Amino acid sequence: MVERLGKGTSGIELGQVVAAMPISGAYAEFVCLPQRELVPVPAGLDSAEAVSLILNYITAYQMLHRSAKVRPGQSVLIHGAAGGVGTALLQLGRLAGLEMYGTCSARTAIVVSDLGGITIDYQNQDFVKEIHRLTSDGVDAVFDGIGGDNLWRSREALRPGGTIVAYGFTSKLSGGRLASGQSGGRHRFRESAILGWYITRNWFLPGRKRMVPYSIQWLKRLKAAPFRQDLIALFDLLQQQKIKPLIAQRFPLVEAREAQELLGKGGVTGKIVLVPKG
Repeated sequence: MVERLGKGTSGIELGQVVAAMPISGAYAEFVCLPQRELVPVPAGLDSAEAVSLILNYITAYQMLHRSAKVRPGQSVLIHGAAGGVGTALLQLGRLAGLEMYGTCSARTAIVVSDLGGITIDYQNQDFVKEIHRLTSDGVDAVFDGIGGDNLWRSREALRPGGTIVAYGFTSKLSGGRLASGQSGGRHRFRESAILGWYITRNWFLPGRKRMVPYSIQWLKRLKAAPFRQDLIALFDLLQQQKIKPLIAQRFPLVEAREAQELLGKGGVTGKIVLVPKG
């Protein structure tokens, strides 16, 4: 909600509910942003559902339509399908007319199934074998937020000419911290270097399979305009009740540390939302 306006600001009113995706500084009760960053939130939307669109659903929307460029009737594999980005991919993929497969635990299989995904229990099934059993020649796209050697296994699940979209690497978190004990900067540099090597190596392998990195932070810095367009489109879908974010839990802002640690433990179904006081 807009609390103060800068000098010369127009088109935005005090008390208006707006949304934005700052690269840093969002774990705060107040944040100062330029007007071009703000997107009006349609009246009547649940604030927790609206805020869920800003990261998870923009990530899913852009990976589907800007990175993989999916078409109706194509098939996709979603790793971590019961998580925040995974459930967003399922809902948006269903709207796009996709055939969807999702890796998940037995505990969360019902969530993935209800959202239109064919479940693969990653704890007890080999997802590569299952994909080839179910599709014969593999899927058109894989959305892999795990990284590392899992990217090569995801490649095996692709049909010739398919695309892997690599993002996130959330599996490297433990208890809200990097499992390796590395600093965030060193970890990100190392992960970027490894991903770069995988992408380069992929060029020389047969099958015409693409490996595309997706980083919402880098894209936001380099090309901000699509974020506003995509968020407006997602708000419209939410207003029409064509999508409905799954809220795993709502934490007061003062408990941000506990929320982050819960996220780092993994196994969260849907989105964790921080709620400011009042």
